[in-house]
Amino acid sequence: MQNRWKLWLAAVTAIAILLVLARFLSSPKTQAAAPTPPKTVVAQTVAELATEPALALTGSIEAVQEAAINPQVSGMVAGVQVKNGDAVTPGQPLILLDASSFRDALAVGQANLESAQAGLESASQTYQRDQVLSENNALSTAALENAKVAMETAQAAVDSAAATVSSAQDSLKDTTICSLISGVAANCNVEVGQYLSPGVSSSTPLLVVEDISSVYAVVDIEQDDLPAVRPGLAAKVTADAFGDRVFAGTVEQINPVGDATSRVFETKIRVANGLHLLQPGMFVKVEITTGTPIEVIAVPQNAVVSSAGLDYVFVVDGGRVQRQQVQTGQVLGQMVEITSGLAEGQKVVLTDVDTLQDQDRVTVTSYDSTGS
Repeated sequence: MQNRWKLWLAAVTAIAILLVLARFLSSPKTQAAAPTPPKTVVAQTVAELATEPALALTGSIEAVQEAAINPQVSGMVAGVQVKNGDAVTPGQPLILLDASSFRDALAVGQANLESAQAGLESASQTYQRDQVLSENNALSTAALENAKVAMETAQAAVDSAAATVSSAQDSLKDTTICSLISGVAANCNVEVGQYLSPGVSSSTPLLVVEDISSVYAVVDIEQDDLPAVRPGLAAKVTADAFGDRVFAGTVEQINPVGDATSRVFETKIRVANGLHLLQPGMFVKVEITTGTPIEVIAVPQNAVVSSAGLDYVFVVDGGRVQRQQVQTGQVLGQMVEITSGLAEGQKVVLTDVDTLQDQDRVTVTSYDSTGS
């Protein structure tokens, strides 16, 4: 009985399996997975772009002219007439020293000069009188010579007193410390009550007057680039603080002696700065135009994708894209030069380049001629 039951169960199981297989074999064939739909992209036709060969550099701004203000005489500071940022003109008083002792010294010197002048006048009259007596044989030659020596001594006393007065006048004048140039006051380092002495503060000026009506953009030129740079070349200067605003400049000075360690040559580019926008110490970017305009292959920067140190673009070929390696050159605004790997007339993808794969299917919605 048990064997019959096992045979019956096996038969039922086999029939069930056969029914399942028959149903499966009689159903329509399983359909293949639907293909991935093409990606919608924007592309641009590769064309040549007119550009000027240029050196891209970084540097900083410095004043074309500056004057360090230091005392010429010793004294207590009685007044500070300017503060940082104030406009300054030549001859304008900047710092006042206590002048009382200098006025006293001048008064003493003037009194001594007046006394010496009176002595000279008396000695001159005596000498003139003795000359007449000598001519009439009424006075000895020795006496006349003594009168002459007395007059010369009086003249020397006048000269010495006059020099003392002149020096006192200069010292009194120097108690008012003035600017020699036009510009703006900067780095003010003096306070009322401070005692000043010539030479003591020369390493740290009391303040600096900087003429920034025009400024220098100072850059370092690599020795390999030096042959392409010469005075008179045009340059473009930009500062992050002013966005895309371009300040026109001209190469003016090239130091003929390079740095012994870095092998760079300091170069100064003069930039008009009538509005005083560019300030000494600002970081700037500089492009020096080194040649005549040329045509180069260029694409928008967003068309280039980098991977493992290499640059690629995606070129539209029929309904698919090909991942194509390129060599990039200089950055030209929103564009980048392609030195090899692309030809004029090819179509490069501008959108979704970070997610595209080689041979992906694409649908191009438009050809953007601006690269936006």
